[in-house]
Amino acid sequence: MSFSQRMGGEVRAFLASLRDGVRLWKLAPIIPALAVLPEFAQHVVEIRLGMFASHDAFAAFGSAPARMSLGAIKMAGFLIAILLAARFWANRAEGARFWSLAGIGWKQVLLGFAVQVLCSIPGLFAFRLPPAGQFALSASLFVASLPGLVLMIGGLLGDRTSGLKDAYRNGWGQALRMALFTGPVFALLQQLHHGNHVFALGKPLAVVWGLMTWDALLVGLIATMVGTGLYYGYRGGRFLSSSLQA
Repeated sequence: MSFSQRMGGEVRAFLASLRDGVRLWKLAPIIPALAVLPEFAQHVVEIRLGMFASHDAFAAFGSAPARMSLGAIKMAGFLIAILLAARFWANRAEGARFWSLAGIGWKQVLLGFAVQVLCSIPGLFAFRLPPAGQFALSASLFVASLPGLVLMIGGLLGDRTSGLKDAYRNGWGQALRMALFTGPVFALLQQLHHGNHVFALGKPLAVVWGLMTWDALLVGLIATMVGTGLYYGYRGGRFLSSSLQA
């Protein structure tokens, strides 16, 4: 296969990822709902607290217990939605029910997760480093963790044969592709998410409710786009045909 053919396959996989991140809302709406509902519940609390009355009110109520109590639930729902979105497409390619966990490589998932945890531990300590040194340390740990992410996502998608050595030897291309398939989309939608909150400040209550309803849906879209991007990023253009079967 020529370079141009390989690149064409990757472009098609990326475009399919964008399409299927949206299509997932129709195929399995319960998955984005896991991210949408906790997000909306927190917005209800924020509106009732009066957080969107002004910039000062938003800052004052940002740490309110009623709001913070939903933070962990919201984050858990968001992460679970991402993982289930990726798993959905793996099950679909295998002809399994979308909620099936039977094909997961749990050894790979746990080992990859352990790598993520180990690489995050140094960040918990306050090293007395200059800004450049701190940046270099953070960047090095992030890069070192990428094969662990590849191994974890591979296990989630049903790869039960790869090991940590395989991930560090051969997983760099997959890590790059996963970053390219998810990073730009996440950055764009995250900016919209942030912009919704800024734009809502000081607006009439009806406008705030409308914006925060849209914002909760946007968070669900981020989850489905990122999860689908992880699937296509791991699989790449070679598996495009099996991934797109209806």
